[in-house]
Amino acid sequence: MNDIEKDGIVEKEVYENSKGIMASYNMHQFFGQWITGPFGMYVFIFYETQIGLNVALIALAFILYSIWNAINDPLVGFIMTRIHMPWDERWGKRFPWVIIAGIPWAFTYLLVFLVPFSLDPVRDQWTIFAWLLVSLCIYDTLLTIWNVNVVSMFPDKFRSLPERRTAAGIGTIVGMAGIVISSTVPPLFIRFGVPETFRTQAWIMGAVALIILVFMIPGIREDEKTRIRYQARLLKMREEELESFFKSAKKVISNRRFMVKMQFFFGYQAAVGLLGSSALYMIIFVIDVEAWYLGILMGFMLLGAFISMPFWVKLSHRLNDNKKTSIYAGFVMFFAFLPMLFVTEFLFFLFVMLFFGVGLGGQWFVDPPTMADVLDDASIRTGRKEEELYYGYQAFFIRLSGVAGAIIFAIVHTLTGFVEGSRTREELMARSPSFELALLGIRIHTALIPAILVLICTLIFWKFYDLTPDKVAANRVKLQELAV
Repeated sequence: MNDIEKDGIVEKEVYENSKGIMASYNMHQFFGQWITGPFGMYVFIFYETQIGLNVALIALAFILYSIWNAINDPLVGFIMTRIHMPWDERWGKRFPWVIIAGIPWAFTYLLVFLVPFSLDPVRDQWTIFAWLLVSLCIYDTLLTIWNVNVVSMFPDKFRSLPERRTAAGIGTIVGMAGIVISSTVPPLFIRFGVPETFRTQAWIMGAVALIILVFMIPGIREDEKTRIRYQARLLKMREEELESFFKSAKKVISNRRFMVKMQFFFGYQAAVGLLGSSALYMIIFVIDVEAWYLGILMGFMLLGAFISMPFWVKLSHRLNDNKKTSIYAGFVMFFAFLPMLFVTEFLFFLFVMLFFGVGLGGQWFVDPPTMADVLDDASIRTGRKEEELYYGYQAFFIRLSGVAGAIIFAIVHTLTGFVEGSRTREELMARSPSFELALLGIRIHTALIPAILVLICTLIFWKFYDLTPDKVAANRVKLQELAV
């Protein structure tokens, strides 16, 4: 154990977990990306181009889903801070829920694609719409229960700032690998124009997800120290007056630092989500190559993240300031989006994605420790550790970013003449009243809108986020004194 001193701030370099445990815990990022990555890439394009459902109805399903999401995510976070099961003392508070929700959630991705192909997209459009909406809501509910519990472990499991940064670095690599592999595998089974192949890849993704979940177990199991801390908090909670859901909501929403962090998080999530959902449109309609090229594209993005990781790790330790590191990552991502507006060839797209991977790697690396700083600050203000509550609201912003993407797609495609049911570039050219404008629309929701989102949210974060290294270090000392 060593002491790290930076500008008069001393942080003990305490590592309570091995790097193997860190890697196992961070398999949750691989597991999450394994499902959420293809979900973001294929659900919208499946219903628009393979099923032929009206784009306005797809957007409406996502809007209604967002209303459910607005209730479900904060409510699950609230419930998870209050609920205590008989298994808590033996198995831990969060580990059982991760397993209970994770297994069926992996197969709700399949449920989205099980819409009967015999339904006519015009005559039976409301039946198809209902299938999409219900499957989205089931998917979201199980995802929230799983996600809130697994990410809430991070501040408790990794207690010191150096350990958090090391765990975040490992998590970035694991998560990026999840993005690339989950982008590479589905196109191997998907044939555009054959809707059944989308269902095949969903079966495969769900089955492999169970194997990934097994590798998570050593890292997400709660050790004796963690279980003792949970029991101590439970006893303290029983002695205190419990807050209502609305009082808790007011507390979270009025936490200025948390909300500033969330708008920054939303901008990055929405931008990446738009790119992920747009990538196949770019591949099929703009560049005019087969779907499996998407895997190569994602591979170059991962290469950019790997190459940049030593830089982000070194920069974060040198700056000792998660705010500055976040801002630098935000600006790199902004500049990486701009060249995508001019992509016409696959080779150029590869090099642009290599650059984009650098910015995405920075965002992935710095997000967990920055969020942990915010949660430590919240604990100091309230005297309580309520990670699940805050991560419930974070889950809402994640899903809100996806809904924003669906609305943007619907607006852009309607205004630029992208015709539902167009499965190839040739079909779009024949059916669209403004083919070139439709291609421009794809570029807009791939690059221009995401770039603007990232820029605005980064500037707001720069202006209003005020957790300096001094405040973070002081909070660490206070947390040890409060023993929360």
